[in-house]
Amino acid sequence: MNQIMLDVKLFASGKDDDILSFDFENNECRVNLNSDSCQSELKKVFSELVMLLLHNDITLNLEIEKGYNRGLYKDVCSEYIKDLQRELEEVKDKIRSELLD
Repeated sequence: MNQIMLDVKLFASGKDDDILSFDFENNECRVNLNSDSCQSELKKVFSELVMLLLHNDITLNLEIEKGYNRGLYKDVCSEYIKDLQRELEEVKDKIRSELLD
C-alpha cells in the first residue's frame, strides 16, 4: 500500500467563515464550518477518504493557519481529525476486504 500524507487546513475566510480544507491530490474539498451544508460537505470528504483508503494508507495532517484565533474551532477540529484518523485506521482492512475481494 502507498502511504499518503493528506494536508487538512483550518483557516478563516473573510470575517465570518471558518473553513476546514482537505487537500486531495486532484482536488480540494472545503468544508465551511458555519454553513448549513457543513454536514453534507463532511460526508463528501469522508467518501473521498474511503475511495483513497482502498489503495492507500492515509495520514491526516492538520495545519491551523498562523494567526487563526478561534479557539473553539481549533479544539473541535483537532479532535475531529484525531477521531477521523482513528476511524480510518479501524475500518481500512474491512473496507479493503469487502470492496476489493
